[in-house]
Amino acid sequence: MNDCRKTVLDNGLRVISESMTSVRSVSLGIWVRAGSVNEGTYNNGISHFLEHMLFKGTVHRTARDIATSLETFGGSLNGSTGKEISLYTAYVLDEHLPLAVDVLSDMIQNPLFLESDMQVEKDVVLSEISQAREDPEEMIIDYFYQSMFPDHPLGTFIYGTEDNIKNFNSHDLFHYLKNQYTTPRIVFAAAGNVNHDRLVELVQTCFSKFVADLPYRVDPLRKNPVQFNDNRSPHLHQAHFVIGSRIMGYLEEDKYAMSLLDVLLGGGMSSRLFQNIREKYGFPYSIYSFVDFMATTGVFGVYSSSPFDKLDKTMQLIHDELDKLCEGMVDQDELEQIKSQVRGAMLLGHESSSRRMRRIGENEIFRGDYVDLDKILHIIEGITPEDITQMARRYLNKDNRSITLLTP
Repeated sequence: MNDCRKTVLDNGLRVISESMTSVRSVSLGIWVRAGSVNEGTYNNGISHFLEHMLFKGTVHRTARDIATSLETFGGSLNGSTGKEISLYTAYVLDEHLPLAVDVLSDMIQNPLFLESDMQVEKDVVLSEISQAREDPEEMIIDYFYQSMFPDHPLGTFIYGTEDNIKNFNSHDLFHYLKNQYTTPRIVFAAAGNVNHDRLVELVQTCFSKFVADLPYRVDPLRKNPVQFNDNRSPHLHQAHFVIGSRIMGYLEEDKYAMSLLDVLLGGGMSSRLFQNIREKYGFPYSIYSFVDFMATTGVFGVYSSSPFDKLDKTMQLIHDELDKLCEGMVDQDELEQIKSQVRGAMLLGHESSSRRMRRIGENEIFRGDYVDLDKILHIIEGITPEDITQMARRYLNKDNRSITLLTP
C-alpha cells in the first residue's frame, strides 16, 4: 500500500509525506537543491557556512532557543551540506510536529547573521577545515573528486577555502540565501505518524513568505577525465589512494546494478576486497568501495591505505579484482547473496522514519516523483551476473580508471 502523498503549494514548494501509523515519531527534512555545485571560486564554502549560520539565531529565537527548542521534548535538530543538497532535519514526537515545522521555517526565513555570531562560527568552520586536513582518508576522497571534476564546482571542497570563510559577510549570506533557497528548489519531506493534510496546512502557514525565483542551473560537465594525481603530505606514514571513475547519475535505472556491484566488491567484511586483499595479505588495514549518485553524474571509487613499500602491490591487487569483474567472473550464487544483503538492509531501513524521510525526499528532489520500495526490490531481484559485468566493462575498464594518491 502506497502511503506516500505529495502536494505542491501555490508558491511552488513541494510537500511530501509517508505515513507510518505504528510509530509515535515524525522525521522532517527541508531539502534544498543548493550546495557547493552552485558556488564559484569567489564564494566556495558559502553553502556550508550558511548552514552553520542558520542555527545561530533569528528575529524570533536566539541560538540557544533554537538548540533547546526540540531537545527539551526529546527531539533533535540537525543540518548537513553536500555537493548538490543542503538538508535541515528534525526528529520529534508526533505531538510536536507544529513546533518542528515552525522552528525549521523560522531558521530559513528569518536569520539575523549578526557579525558577532559570524566571527564565532568562522572560527568553528576554520577548525573544521583544519581537522579535515589532518584526516588523510577525508582528504584523499576530496582530491579524488577534484580529479573527477577538474575546473568544475563538483570538484571543489565543500568546506571552502580559509580565505573565503574569513571574508564572508552578512550581505553575502543574505544574497546567497535569496538566490539559492527558492521554492522550486525546496522539498519539505516527512515520514512517521503524520497526517498529510495537517502537514500541508502547517507548511503553508509557516512558509508563506517564500516565493518562486530563479531557475536551477549548474555548469555543464566536460568529458570524463582519466588522470593520475600524486599529492604529498609530510605528516603521513602510510600511502592513501582512490582508484575510480565517473559513472551514471541518480536518474538512470542502471544505478541499481552498480549499487550491487559496489556491495559485492567492497561493501563490508564479506566483500571481495576485504576477503581477497585485507584478510589474505593483511597490509591494507582499511579498504572499501563506494558509489555516489548525483543528479546527472556519479562516481565510483575504491579507497585503501597501505605502507608505502606495499603501495604498488595493494594497487595491483585492486586492479586484479576490478579486472575479474570486467571479465565476467560473477556467479549467480554470489550475486544472490548480495541481493539478500541489500534487500535486508532496505527492509530494515524501511522501519525507520528517518530513513523513509530521506528516501522520499531524495527521490523528490532529484526525480520529482515517488519510487515505491517494492518496485526497487523488483528491479534488484531481476539483475543478472551479466548486468554486473556490463556495468564493470562500461565504467571500470582499465582505460577508464583514474588514480588519486596521497603519499608521504
